[in-house]
Amino acid sequence: MLTAAPVTLRQLLALDLIDEYEVLAGEDGLHRPVRAVVVGSAVHEISELMAGSVVVFSREALAVDSLALDLAIRLAGGAGLSGIVVARSSRQVPLVTRRLADRLALPLIGIDDAPPAAVVTALDPYVRAPEIAGLRVLAEAARRFQHPPGSANALTTTLGATIGEPVCLVDAENRLVAGDPGLHELLGSAISPELLFGPRPVPLTIRAGDHDLLLQPVVVDPVGPAVYWIAIRLPDVLSGALLDPVRHAVGIAALSFAVRVASDAVRAERETQRRSLLLNEILEQPDDPGRRTLERAAALGWRLAGRHTAVLTLVSSSSGAFRPAALAAELEEQLAARGVAATLIERGEGWLFWTTDTTDSRALPNCVRDALSAVEMAHPGLRLCAGVGDAHTGATGLRRSSEEARRAALLAQTTHRSAAVEHVDVTGTRRVLANWYGSVPMREAAAELLAPLTEVDPSGDLIRTLRTYLDSQQSAKATGARLGVHRNTVMQRMDRIGQLLTVDLEDPDDRLAVHLAARAVDIAWDPAD
Repeated sequence: MLTAAPVTLRQLLALDLIDEYEVLAGEDGLHRPVRAVVVGSAVHEISELMAGSVVVFSREALAVDSLALDLAIRLAGGAGLSGIVVARSSRQVPLVTRRLADRLALPLIGIDDAPPAAVVTALDPYVRAPEIAGLRVLAEAARRFQHPPGSANALTTTLGATIGEPVCLVDAENRLVAGDPGLHELLGSAISPELLFGPRPVPLTIRAGDHDLLLQPVVVDPVGPAVYWIAIRLPDVLSGALLDPVRHAVGIAALSFAVRVASDAVRAERETQRRSLLLNEILEQPDDPGRRTLERAAALGWRLAGRHTAVLTLVSSSSGAFRPAALAAELEEQLAARGVAATLIERGEGWLFWTTDTTDSRALPNCVRDALSAVEMAHPGLRLCAGVGDAHTGATGLRRSSEEARRAALLAQTTHRSAAVEHVDVTGTRRVLANWYGSVPMREAAAELLAPLTEVDPSGDLIRTLRTYLDSQQSAKATGARLGVHRNTVMQRMDRIGQLLTVDLEDPDDRLAVHLAARAVDIAWDPAD
């Protein structure tokens, strides 16, 4: 005796056992369970059939444009049938007939003029033993995902066709990557993004509205978090012998796509290293680049002639993990949306790019700032900054502009602002500050000056309070508002700072030195400096 839940008409049709079928009406009833498939000989016999049956008529027994079709639909609805299969013709099903089937949610399926007995023979084994249908889904998934899908869209399209249900792919922050937007909206209403963050993820089944959703992680690192999640809506009647094969089918798809993601990551990492090494070669050799270097740069589309303006982007802080390559790609997209064609290249702890012969270099910092803000909004807890150098000519000019951009980025990092961008012009005060922050002896002196605070307060609260207090023109009230503490707490901390430091904050020279040191001391400086 079979105990598995019956298959639905939608699942039977998704098995592609019937060539060229069409749902003529009653699509809302495709979820009905099918308990038998029988040949229909006469319309009046429909009321005698078992509930849950699908009845198959030949063209001679029931034509799609005959009045008898209305009667057949009414009788089938009253008897609790799960569908009617008829032979298609060149004539349209009358509108009143389609509306009747829609109102009763009784599927009316049109097929080519095949013998009804052949249709019953094809479908009946899967109705009698639903586990066969499940194994067919599993075999189909193994066949289709034998080779990794070429893209995220290919994954969702192929898996959706295999399972016969809506599919979407989301990242670890529940942002839609590909697939059904409606399913993604349903998923967003049922989970919080934190559910997708954890290490060693496992498949999940969650309830979203009136549906169960299966979430399958796409894992590249066995001990790390999922890089993506596949979400699929499960039919209400899917269980037992059908549910397990579907789970395994989605797992096969996830494993296949993980292979694609891993191979893409390896290729991207190799390309990133190749570009980074070439850039270092250009920027760090004292003479003009050699012929081989110029050829490699030209092959990558890099312009070394002309006037270059370099931009260096750094991550100031981040509350969560992120993939550098993916973040760089997002920055490139945001810059491109603002008219800046850029290829970001890893440089130290950040990414460098340059524009050549830019007509309006004054607009570049604003474009960079807007791009950083857009990426920060997409990643809560992430804070970026950037430095923009001046325009200089040739490969030596690119080196000079890159160094200016590095110093400007360090200056931007001291501001602790969201999407901070600094542009060091030739005569401005920013250049003076950038040179100060970029000086190794000066930074060492700053660390030594504030060492007493670091020793007693590794958390950095005292240094942050000192910096904010001096930024706020020594206003305890303004400092408390910016730090989210009471002004009395600020005064208590400043009293302690005064006891620990051997300086006089009332003295202008001491105050300036401490202010600069407090801005510089907590920057993650490049070890190569």
